[in-house]
This record gives sequence, C-alpha cells and structure tokens, in this order.
Amino acid sequence: MTYILKKDNNEEIRRLQTLLSYNILDTPGEEEFDGLVKLISIICNSPIALISMLDDKRQWYKAKVGVVQDEVPKEDTICQFTLEQDDLLEIPDAREDDRVRGNDHVTAEGGIRFYAGVNIKASNGHKIGTVCVVDTVPRELNEDQRLALKLVADQTMALLETRKKNKELGNELELVINEKIKKTQLQLLQKETEYNLLLKAIRKSNGVVEFSPDGVIRSVNKNFLKVLGYPREEVIGKHHEIFLDEDQKLASEEFWSSLRNGEFHTGRFKRLQKDGSPVWIQATYNPITNQKDEVIKVVKISRDITKEIEAERALQQSRDLAEELNNQKDNFIANMSHEIRTPIHAILGFTELLLEKEQDPSKESYLKSVKTAGDNLLYIINDILDLSKLEAGVIHLEKEPFDLSLVIQNVFSILHLKAHQKKLLFQYHIEPDVEFQLIGDRNRLTQILINLLGNAIKFTAAGRVEVFIKSVKSVPENNESTRLQFKVVDTGIGIPAKKLDAIFDRFSQGEEDTSRKYGGTGLGLNISRQLIEKQGGTVGVESTIGKGSVFTFELTFGRGIINAQLEKEKSPAATRDINKASILLCEDNELNQRLIKAILNEKGYEVDLAENGEKGIELLRIKKYDLILMDIQMPVKDGYDATKAIRQELEISTPIIALTANFMLSERIKCHELGMNDYLSKPFPKEDLLNIIELTIQGNSYHKILKPNVTFKDKPIISLENLNDLTEGDENFRQEMILLLVNQAEKMFEEIQGHSENKNVVEIAATAHKLKTSLGVIDADLTLLNKLEDLKNHDPGNRDYTGLVVSLGLQLKEIFSILKELINTPQNEDPTSRR
Repeated sequence: MTYILKKDNNEEIRRLQTLLSYNILDTPGEEEFDGLVKLISIICNSPIALISMLDDKRQWYKAKVGVVQDEVPKEDTICQFTLEQDDLLEIPDAREDDRVRGNDHVTAEGGIRFYAGVNIKASNGHKIGTVCVVDTVPRELNEDQRLALKLVADQTMALLETRKKNKELGNELELVINEKIKKTQLQLLQKETEYNLLLKAIRKSNGVVEFSPDGVIRSVNKNFLKVLGYPREEVIGKHHEIFLDEDQKLASEEFWSSLRNGEFHTGRFKRLQKDGSPVWIQATYNPITNQKDEVIKVVKISRDITKEIEAERALQQSRDLAEELNNQKDNFIANMSHEIRTPIHAILGFTELLLEKEQDPSKESYLKSVKTAGDNLLYIINDILDLSKLEAGVIHLEKEPFDLSLVIQNVFSILHLKAHQKKLLFQYHIEPDVEFQLIGDRNRLTQILINLLGNAIKFTAAGRVEVFIKSVKSVPENNESTRLQFKVVDTGIGIPAKKLDAIFDRFSQGEEDTSRKYGGTGLGLNISRQLIEKQGGTVGVESTIGKGSVFTFELTFGRGIINAQLEKEKSPAATRDINKASILLCEDNELNQRLIKAILNEKGYEVDLAENGEKGIELLRIKKYDLILMDIQMPVKDGYDATKAIRQELEISTPIIALTANFMLSERIKCHELGMNDYLSKPFPKEDLLNIIELTIQGNSYHKILKPNVTFKDKPIISLENLNDLTEGDENFRQEMILLLVNQAEKMFEEIQGHSENKNVVEIAATAHKLKTSLGVIDADLTLLNKLEDLKNHDPGNRDYTGLVVSLGLQLKEIFSILKELINTPQNEDPTSRR
C-alpha cells in the first residue's frame, strides 16, 4: 500500500513516520489487544469497542468488538476528532454535536449516539491511534470507566512499545539487552498495577466470580449476588451447577473440561436465581494460567441482560403475529376473490352472449352498460388482488417475447371508446428507433398503460390524451437489452403540487372528493408504481393545476425474434377448423354451467355436466370424452381428488383443463403433479376458453404454444427459466429449491457410484431415471443419464458403463459448481448468464 505524505504538513509526516516505525500497518490484533478491547467493552457496558490506528487516509481496527468491517475512510470516522484532543473525547449524544451530527454513521437508523475515545500516544508525543467505545443510545461514562479507558490506551501503547523494543533487542549488545530487560520488568510491574485497576473497575460495574478449575466457587462480588439473589455464604464452596437447570447440568462437565484446557467461553447464558426463576446474563469465562500454562482458576465476568432477552422475545412474537395476520389477510382476499369472480364471470359471459344476438338498440345499450359496470367491478377486484400479491411478494413477472405495437394497439382499442365519448384527441407516438420485438411481461405493461391512460381520460374533460414512446440510452454496451421511456400526457384537471409526492401512495387521490366525483379505488397508481419498480424501472409525474399532467416511466426489455409461423398458429382463424368434440364439464356453479355450456354448444361441441367430481367420475365410467373441464372447488369431491381418481383409479388419459378463480403458484404446481394438462383462470374471455379447448384437443399446450420462439446467442450448461417460472420471483423459495436439488442430485450420484462398484445395472438405471427428473428442472443435458437408464434394456452381462459414470461425474461437478454459487446469488445476478 502506498502512503502519500503532504509536503506542507511536517507534523503529519512525523506522525505517520512514527506509525510506520511500529510496523503495525494492516496487521491483525493479537490476543492481548483482543482481550483489552473485550474488557473495555464490558467495563464501559458498550456494545462496540475499538482499538484502532489512523493514517492520513483511513482508520483500521487493531482489535474490535461489535463491528464487522476492518477499516473505514478517515474522513468518515469520529476518531479523527479524538486525535485533535489531548485528553479523552466524550460525546454523550452525537446528534447534538456539530462535529459529527452529519456523519453517515450517526444519521443512519440505529446509528451512533454515544462515543468516548482517548488517544494512543507514542513516546515522542505523536498520536497514532485511539481506544474508543460506542453505543447506539445517548449516555455518559462514570469516572472509573473513563479511567479504565485511559488505562487501556496506555496499555495498548505499552504493548506496541514492547513489541517494537523486543524486535530491536535482537540487534543490540548484551549490555543494551540487559538494560531493556530491566526496563521491561518495570513496565510489567506497571502493567500489573494497571490490570489491578482494570479489575477493580470491572468489579464495580459487573458481576465477577472466581472458580476453581473444577467449577467450585471461590469468591463472588456484590453485583453477582444481587443478580442471582443469593447471600455470599450460600455460594462459597458450592459448584457452578447450583445456577443450572437439569438440562444444562448434562453438559456441565464438558463445559468445565474445556475451560480446564484453556478454552475461552463467551455468550448469553440462562441461569437460575435462588427462587428458581430464570435470569439471562452476558458472560465471559476466562481461564487464568500459571507460567507452566496450567489453568489455576476461572474468572467469570457477567451482566444481567434479562430485559434485553424479554424485549427480543416480545419483538419476535410481534413479528410472528404480524406474519400470521398477513397470511390470514392473503387467504381472505384470495377466498373473497374466488367468491366474487364466480358470479361476475357468469354476468359478463351471459351479457356477452346476449350482446351478440340482441338487435334492439335500447336493450343493446342497457347490456353494454351492464358489461361496462361488470368490467369496472372486475378491475377493482383485480386491483385488490394484485395489491395483495405485491405485498406478499408473490407477483409473477413473465419474460416472454411480444410485439410492442400489438400491445399499444390493444390498449388503445380498450380505451378508445371512453376517449371518443368525451371527444378527446387520443393517439400514440412511437419514435422510429424503438424496437417492437421485445422480451418482457406484456400483460403487466398493458396493465400499467391502461391504468395511466385510463386515469388520464377520466380526469380530462377536453383536449388530448397521448402517449409518447422512445428509446433511451441507459443500457450501454448491452446488445441483448433495450430501455424504453413511456410518457403519458393529458390536458386534464392536474394534480396539486402538495399531492405530487403522495400520488403513488395507496388509496391516494389528487383531491379529497376525487373518488366521489370520478370514481376509482386509488390503487391503480400504487400498483403501477410497484409493478414498474419490480421490473427495475422508474416512474415520475409532473403536473400543473388546470393544465394537465405528465406521467413518465422507463422499463428495460430484452430483445427477441418472434417466430411468425407460431404467431399465425395461435390466431383464432388457424385453430377453429377442427372436428367437434365431446366435453365433460365438472362445475358446481349453475351460472357457470349454463354460461360455459352455452358458449360451447354455440360452437358445436357436445357438453355433459357434472355438479361435482364424484358425478364426473360416474360419467367417465360409462362414456369416453375428448376433454374434461375441471373446476377446483366443488362439493363432495373437489377437482384435485377427482383428477387423482381419474388418473390413478380409472387410468384415463383424457386431457384435463383446470378452471379456478384463484390460480396461485402452489395450485398450479399441485394441478401439474396430479396430472392436469393445462389451466384457465376465471373469469376468462370467451376467446381464451375456445383457444385452450381447441389447442388441448389438438395435443398442444395453451400456455406454451402462445410463447413464441426466441433466438438467443448461446445455450448455457443449465437454464433456470423453468425454476424461475415455478418460484415466481420468490427468492427464498428459489434458494430452497436449488439447495434441495443439489442435495438430492449429490446423493443420487453417490448411489449410482455405489451401484457401479457393485455392478448392479438395474439399480443404476433406476437411480438415473430419478436423477433425470431433478436435472430436468434446470434443463440440463440428459444424454448420459438416458444412456445409463437404457442399461436395463441390455444384456445384464454388459458392463460397459464405467466410462458413462465417470463422464456423468464430470458433468455434475460443473453443474454443482454453478448451483452452489447460485445458492448465495440473487436472481438478478444469475451466474449462469456468465458461463
């Protein structure tokens, strides 16, 4: 490390030269320094204590208690002000001290409040470091603690001087050595005096007990007796076990055996008072040795922390209660969503069917009003459910290819009527350099734009509502990503300046009577902001009362190439011309029965109804169907149990599509495991129902065939797309899945190796099959496992598999290396992207 000395500060140069002369730069602390810093932490009753050195750029810690980092820049420290003092610097409340109140360590939440430090002064008078204590609450030291702090500083310097002088002794003459020894002896006598003073200070502020090496109490001080509630005569000569409960006594002998071996113990311990009530102490058990390194006694220094423990437990109970209440809230919202969505689904579906057939303009107008009201109610329900998912951290963000122009056209087709009714200029502007073929979440982008543009139309009586889209150069040297800026401009009522900072808050409106005048829940902007930020974007607003508002947000998308043929296949025209099929509908809600049957009968499908899963199974015993539509929540036998019976008892492979109003990740996984082929969330548009039926009958998956192919540069050794899709952004769940996968795969490979040594081909094939299932989750190459599994089809005498096992081990070694790195890597820093 290079140190630049300022030429215009000779005094600073000499101080740094003194510091360098002690040869302590970047060297860790020894036990003496560690012991001193722990003692001063206990004496001063401070959670943080430091012995540190300072040069012209930084402060680094020779010994420390209560901090993680090893050094900080000098300008960020409080100790720099200690160097300016000749005596102890004590700051009772850092927030009120002009020198440090703006320090980042002070302004931080739970930051420094109390500080006391004293200089470590070399023999030539130069200050090379500090000894200090820090606390997160305002306070003051007593006189004994101040004296102890100074003594530790002197002791630290004495230790540094001793080390320096001991190094010099080897190069001096015997006469000089004798003189140094004599001086050292005097210093040791001084140290003994200082240690006695330190021990005296410790005894005044802490509980101190002296034990024999076997744990028999030799002496105690008043502080300890006060905490445990014993008189002195009842503890002297008794074993340490009188303070332990029965479970602790079982480990007592091992504890004291380690102390007799010289091991130091510190931590939080539960002890019993005389009346049997528990008390918690923060204690250190310090073995004291003689010149032969034999433990002659154990000194325990402790303080009562019962109130701290009780506070921590109360806090944890509060957290547990809050989590339980949050889970109850999520379950309530999910259940209410299901109950409300079911009748809305029927209302909207039947309204849509009537609109297709109604010729009377008056009745058609009424039906459109009903549908508009139903759509608005559905938007409110979706807002509440989205808010719940966002709060729970389970909102799923897709990364699929899409065409930006189609998204914009879809948004404008939805909102165009509202703008036309108010005679507003409603248009969009896309700059020429904007790319249309993107990878991201088109549905969330649609939701954000509908929220922002819908608000703009709602609050604009005359004039215009426009959206401007352009590319921004904020993703440098990244050919796989592009960042777009969306600007929604209106000439509406505007937002007061005092409300701009809170406009994105939940249930917030521009004015108090906005909901009454214009309607709405006040959730749309809050949800939009969260969706934008969860995708790594930013959002802001500018507004002038009476002139309008401008909402601007930016999002980063991947670049993708959409397979045009696949886009063509997913269009209704390409999938409608198929042979009509027979369908079994398992649904308990009469409205949904009538609605779905009406839609399907209109298209020529033959539909049989079953009001529960048991009835559906009875029909399947006597008739064969091309497709089964299975509601999840039904009486008698629900969709899960019915599917299990169909697959396992009846052994019927007819495709099953799950219908549910509450399709969370856990339900989707469960449906897949039970053997369902696909799913559709209620309420669903008519076109989605027809699409999924037709694609499933054709042998395709609705939720996969609608994902166009994407061209990427390279295929990595593994892919986390399936795993990320399953975990839906839940980082903790993702980490657990990866760890479970690694553990299972390692164990299975060990089994394969054992079977290989035993020449058990059948077991090798069986274990390889199980391992394929695990590695399939991460899209690993399964060629070697397929070959090992295929061994069961060959002559048992064929033993040509050793090379396959070795190759599999090399492949797994690389995969395990990536996965183990992923265990401590956030999802947005996926190391597979670097390979």
